[in-house]
Amino acid sequence: MIESDLDIPTGDGRMNTFSVRLAQGGPHPAVVMLMDAAGVRGALRDIARRLAASGYVVFVPNLYYRTSRNFVAGPLRDHPDVEKNKAEMTRHRSAIGHAEVSRDIGALLDHIAADPAVRRGKVGTVGYCMSGAYVVTTAASWPDRIACGAAFYGTRLMADAPDAPWRRLGEIRAELHFAFAEIDSYVPPDEVAAFRKHLAEAPFRSTVEILPGTGHGYAFTDSASFNKPAAEQHFHATLALFRRHL
Repeated sequence: MIESDLDIPTGDGRMNTFSVRLAQGGPHPAVVMLMDAAGVRGALRDIARRLAASGYVVFVPNLYYRTSRNFVAGPLRDHPDVEKNKAEMTRHRSAIGHAEVSRDIGALLDHIAADPAVRRGKVGTVGYCMSGAYVVTTAASWPDRIACGAAFYGTRLMADAPDAPWRRLGEIRAELHFAFAEIDSYVPPDEVAAFRKHLAEAPFRSTVEILPGTGHGYAFTDSASFNKPAAEQHFHATLALFRRHL
């Protein structure tokens, strides 16, 4: 495997990005992995490495680069610094929104298009938690460049905002897969149900699954909600989506 730390120029600075690919063969299709609110860390890189081993060039941008190049959230439960850690995470998360992330991903897509290790063509995306919403809005912003995306326990899909994900479904041409945890205070069942109604009217192919007995964060080995069978299901659903389109 070849791992690299890249700096992608954007209109707001340089977005540090982890990249991983097979050392042999290629060029390979590109995948953009969008981080959750806790930041780019080992648990994300491990999933990226596994995807890369399956034949993809994987890019994991630090979406918080405007405020920190290396933020990783401290413990978010059962620790004396929980409130401090949550406040710090919120500070970084609040510094970005759909417009900023869509521009950033556009800059990354420009880099990908010029990367000789990447097979020409559209890319796939995968996102978690806050970035489940970004899977939707980046697909809407870049319909000619994103072929498919997978969103796991995505939050704020039904936000009451002009640029909310549900409002932009009509702009999408990619196939999208959504998976939700059954027990998730961040994404309650009524929100999932409302989003599914909008998906049913959208002009693209989509799939939705709710994993029984799972909690928010089930795909991450560093999460208190880590669920190995569900994590495996998440990986293979993502891989199947990419193999259909990339």
